[in-house]
Amino acid sequence: MDLEKIMYGAAIFSTIALVIIIATDNTDLIENESWMIEETCLGSHSSDISHIHSNLAIFIDGSEVSLSQNIGIADDFCPDGMRGIHTHDDTGRLHIETPSEIDAPVGAFFNIWGEVFNSNQILDNVADSNYEIVMYVNGDINEEFENYIMSNNDNIEIYYSQK
Repeated sequence: MDLEKIMYGAAIFSTIALVIIIATDNTDLIENESWMIEETCLGSHSSDISHIHSNLAIFIDGSEVSLSQNIGIADDFCPDGMRGIHTHDDTGRLHIETPSEIDAPVGAFFNIWGEVFNSNQILDNVADSNYEIVMYVNGDINEEFENYIMSNNDNIEIYYSQK
């Protein structure tokens, strides 16, 4: 009988927590999706790898956010190498390097960076009735957000601004 009460209580608690997450649109409580490229750790550059580049620019209320240098290099997951998507400098140029061709979604870079990006949130900024998130790829609106698979020489711009 006590186990039944515990199970019933846990079910009620889980339901209430899910309703709160959905009602408040609290994306901080929902983990980002992960992708295979996040597991890539290369020891060095070599001619045997796939190596392409995309450019990423983020604008919050009209101000550009600077991407740090060495995102995804010598981090906790890959202490002696480079993750599948990384930066070398602060220009926004993303290096996509893998031992074979692996999809490189924009969201995977944000996961490697330790930041949030999806249709409802960019960094600490959440879309609501006053603000929206819009993503452009090569000048065209793209609604794939974190799921967009980057291609060589893509120019990706993400805007968080008033509607």
